[in-house]
Formats: sequence, C-alpha cells, structure tokens
Amino acid sequence: MTRITQIEDRGAAVAWSPIKSHADVIAVGSKDSGSIGFDDCGGELELYDFNITNGDAASPSILGSVTTTSRFSTLSWTTASPTPQFGMGLLAGGMVDGTVQIWNPHSIMNKSESLISTISKHSGGAVSALQFNPHATSGYELASGGSDGEVYISNLERPDAPHTYSPSSTDNHNQGAEITRVAWNTQVSHILASSTGNGSTTVWDMKQKKPWCELKCENGGIAVSDMAWNPSEGLHLVTASGDDRNPVIKLWDLRASTTMPLAQLEGHTGAVMKLAWCPNDASLLLSCGKDNRTILWDLFSLKPIDEIAILDPLDVESSNTEENMYGGGLGSSTKLRYDVQWSPLRRGVVSTCSLDRKVQAHSVVGAINKSGRAPGWLKRPSGVSSAHGGRVISFGASSKTVKIQRKIEEPQLKATSEKFEAAIANRDYIGYCAARSQNASSANNASEAQIWGFMQIIFEANAREQLLLYLGFDPVEIGKAASQFQEQKEDISNGVSQMSLQSPTQPMSKEAEFTVKQALMVGDFEAAVECCFRSN
Repeated sequence: MTRITQIEDRGAAVAWSPIKSHADVIAVGSKDSGSIGFDDCGGELELYDFNITNGDAASPSILGSVTTTSRFSTLSWTTASPTPQFGMGLLAGGMVDGTVQIWNPHSIMNKSESLISTISKHSGGAVSALQFNPHATSGYELASGGSDGEVYISNLERPDAPHTYSPSSTDNHNQGAEITRVAWNTQVSHILASSTGNGSTTVWDMKQKKPWCELKCENGGIAVSDMAWNPSEGLHLVTASGDDRNPVIKLWDLRASTTMPLAQLEGHTGAVMKLAWCPNDASLLLSCGKDNRTILWDLFSLKPIDEIAILDPLDVESSNTEENMYGGGLGSSTKLRYDVQWSPLRRGVVSTCSLDRKVQAHSVVGAINKSGRAPGWLKRPSGVSSAHGGRVISFGASSKTVKIQRKIEEPQLKATSEKFEAAIANRDYIGYCAARSQNASSANNASEAQIWGFMQIIFEANAREQLLLYLGFDPVEIGKAASQFQEQKEDISNGVSQMSLQSPTQPMSKEAEFTVKQALMVGDFEAAVECCFRSN
C-alpha cells in the first residue's frame, strides 16, 4: 500500500467530503487542545484539499478554518443542501463538551460566519458517535450517541432550528454504557444501529420507534469498539471487539442469528479500534488496532490481504531518532492508528489518523490486486450486446436480472424479412416473386416489377419457354411469320435447281435475316434453314 500524502501535526477526527466537485477535500477537527500547557483553548475545524488528482499530492492545501469552543470527538459530512447557500452540504461535529455543532462548509471556505446551530441534548460527557443518514431522501437526519448512553436523531431540514428526538417511544432507551458507534443501514433508510461499551449492539426501527433486535456481541462488559453495515446487503453487520485478550472481528447475518456470529476474523493481537467497510467493494474491510496494525481483509477468504505499514520508507530515518528517546520504548506506540476511513469518491483511497498527530492518505489499489480479483469498482455497472433478429441483451447495476428484448427500428423491413423467410421455408419462390412484382407494379415501379417478374420465371418448371415469352419471343407467332415469309418466295425446288456452286452467294435481305435470327432464338432450326434456302 502506498502513502499518497499527509497532514502533519494534527491529532484529529476527520470526515471525507461527499461532494463530487470537492472529492479530495477532508474535514479535520482537532481532538487535542490547541494550547501548549494544561489549559483547554478549544479546538479548530479545518478543510484541507489533499490534491490527489492535481499532481501535487505531497502538499495538501488548507481551504479554510474556524476555531471552536470545544475539541472534537467525531465528525460527519452530508450532501444534503436545504438552500443554495449550502452548496457543499452540512458538516456536523460531535464535541467533547457534549454538544453537536452544525457548520456550513461553503462558508468556512469563504471565511464567513459558518456555525449554523448547536444541539445540546447529550449530558455527562462527549458526543462519541455521529453519522448522517446516507440515503438521499433522508440526508437531513443526523444520529448521535454519547458517553451518557443516549442515542438521538436530529432533523436538519432547517439547520438553524434542528428538531431532536429519541429513537424509542419509551423513556427506557438509555443503553447503559457509552455509545461507541452509530451507523445507518445502507439499504433501509429508517434502520439505525448503535454499539456500546458494555458489549451490545442495538438495531433500531425508526418507523416503529423501538429496537428491532439486540446483539450480545461481547461478554464480561467488553466494549464493542466499532461497528459497520455491509454496503450492499442490508442484513449483514460487522462488529469489532475492544478486548486485548480476544481481539476479533465478528460478521453477523441478522436473518440467521442475533446470538451467534456468521464468521470471525482473527489477525489482530491487540484490541480492534476502528473498522471501515469499503463502499465500492463489499468484499474489502479495513481495521486498525492497538497492535499497531492496519489490516486489509478479504471477506471471501476471511483472511488478511495486506497491511498499511506504520513506517513509510521516507519516515524510517526520523523514526529511528524517535525510538532512541526514552530507551526506544515509545516510538511504535505513538504511531498507533485510531481511525481509518475509505474515501466515498476516490476509489481505493483511505485516510488514517495516528497518535503521532498525522492524518495520512493511502492508496490500497496495489494491495487489493493480491486477492486475485479485480476491485469491485472496476466491474461494469451496466452492459449491452446486440444479436441477430433485433435482439438486445442488457444488464444494469440496479437489477440482478439479464434482459433480452427485441428492438425494431424499421417495422416495414421486419415484416418484409419475415415474409421472405416464410417463403424460403415453404419453398414458395414463385408466389413470393409474383407478389413482389405485383407490389412494384402497384407502386408504378416498372423496373423493379420487371426484375421480380424475371426472377419468378427462373423458378418455373418450363423456365426456357416462359423466359422467351417474357422477352417477347413467341414460338407460335415466329413460326407463322416464317411460313408467311416462305409463301412469298418461289418454289423451293426451283430455287435449288437454279443454285450453282460456282455462282457467288447473294446477300440475305434484312427481312430474311431478322426472320432467321428469331427462328434460331426460339429453337426452330427447320424454319431458319428453310428461310435461308428461300433467300438463296
């Protein structure tokens, strides 16, 4: 895996831009205090452009920033735009003081007033989990979970006056431990899941305003450190264990069981801290843990494909210097990654955040190829192929069926073709040619009528006789003409007796020559010879 670029000296929560025109932009909210000492000076929200596609990826550029009254715990970004002034959607931050703050990213970039509203619903700690609904029709819904064990939904159709409510219609909706993650279902817009620090994950039905099911993911009060929905299957869920003794990732199929996971991924030797399921290929999952490993998993084989190295070759020299400090015991732990996310628009690009205050962007395309399969985003979203007879075969990304249709661009040509094929199948060549000749005559197309008439005669049993008649050579009429011609000559015996081999041959008259040629054309050789004798 290749590191593309990085932002230095930022211990932060991040959120990728979902706006296509700003696909390289990432929001960075500071998780640590901006002061050098023990004073809490609040935080800072910054928008950076990674410049991944601009050929200057080594130098991220800052697009805008704003100071905040509190530090960040989590960030989420939506494309929802209530009015044109929110052209870059809405950006929400879960703060350590228990508030949720809503910003206008467009205003941050323009260096104007950007804070829209503040939601103060959680109490007793930080807002630890936050996510906007990924469905276009519900993009204004923001789910938040806090260290107080509460989950709330905020409707931001009016960002300046958000409406906040609980996912449960009863008063007993506290989950009894810190909410570690909230995640909207990728297929059903009214389904929300929340995981907790006591080892359970609750799936909420927002229409029914009650829990749909509860997963007992961990025992003994072990935290579910993270959780994610399958991007292409609405009943598949993955959870991560925060247990250093058994750091496993569990795959759940809610149709099969809510007590027994479908499979487990084992590879980490320390608690798993963060999961990220690839939005463009459901077979790829990223995880980072306390063992300083960031693993790319193949969910077909349930095995690791590769890892994102902690040390980039460019950082080896500096890391050696760091490891010499304090006996070399802190070098690797400070590089521990606590967050990993896929870019929603730049396929094969992920971001990581580490304790050494670095926000990095990596390309995992090369590592994915080690699975032996092409990445899912390289598959054709749709395709079409044509065949004889006007048949068109097609498939699309939104359907699992292959369609076979007949597209007729020229109905008249199709009808003519079907009649021709029927005539060939029935061997009715004469009838077909006669019909085409008649149609051409009706359309006053004399030349085409003659062609089809000629072709009709070719298939007749007595084709030679019919062809002569069609060309205007009637044997009976020509025979009569020859007889009449002979009657105008002298008796044949007189003609023969007067012939002399020594006398020169007299030229044949044009009339006699014409009669001889017609007799030869129709095959009446006797008449032709007789005519020659009569013409001397």
